[in-house]
Amino acid sequence: MSLIDLPIPIFLSFREGLEATLVVIIILLYLRNTKQKYYKKYVFFGALAAILFSILFAITFSLIFGGFTGIVEQVFEGFTFIISGFLIITLILWMSKEGPNIKKNLEIKVEESIKTQKTISISFLTFIIILREGIELVLLLSGALSIGSLDPSILILGSIIGLFSSILIGFFIFYGVKSINLATFFKITNFILILFSAGLITYGIHELIEAELINPLINEVWNIKAVLPESFPDLNPLTPEWLEIIGSLLKSLFGYNANPSLLEVIVYPMLIISIGITSILIWKRSKEKKLN
Repeated sequence: MSLIDLPIPIFLSFREGLEATLVVIIILLYLRNTKQKYYKKYVFFGALAAILFSILFAITFSLIFGGFTGIVEQVFEGFTFIISGFLIITLILWMSKEGPNIKKNLEIKVEESIKTQKTISISFLTFIIILREGIELVLLLSGALSIGSLDPSILILGSIIGLFSSILIGFFIFYGVKSINLATFFKITNFILILFSAGLITYGIHELIEAELINPLINEVWNIKAVLPESFPDLNPLTPEWLEIIGSLLKSLFGYNANPSLLEVIVYPMLIISIGITSILIWKRSKEKKLN
């Protein structure tokens, strides 16, 4: 078990865990500030249900994901990565829309639920938002596991550390810190997720090329494995170990490929540019509505 890749699951699980934790904190702080602590239990009911469903989804996904070999595995992984990438894109765009106003929108939805005596909707609101983060985390970790060379035990250990750290920060925010700049947090993490989703989709295309379902246009545009390899250890005595580590991290997080096909070279930057521009436009439009 190598600890070199440990930062990958820690980062991914911390990001998703903190986002889910912040949602719960916003709702709980609102209930506390409006002296409506009675409804806290409905928040916890929704959060617990979302965690259980996320675990169930993770188990089901891993059982299906690991059940194929050979060309069938390449085809399955290819389509799975592409679909997962597009699902993460929808989450990026949703967060771009909600990011500037998420605190206000959550408070409004909770207040409406209380006024109409629909307490179950408080649980459902919490459930949906946290389940979204749980599914996103499963897709991110599965992508990192398959794209890179992560050991499953490292994946589990890193996920526990990341999630525990996010919950700990949430605890300090609730009992100590008055506020956190959510807009800045979502901007930074959305940028990283844009790179990750583009990497997932491009790697999915790579798998379909390997299965000979897609024409690569040119099989290999360049090959820099001797300079920046994709794995650690690379077993090349001429390559410095620190470059092997960087290459391994880049592959697991962003789908780095040292010898890409022409199709991959075209698709990857196009995805980053198109998703990035769309996300920025949605964010600005949502921010303008907030000011108005």
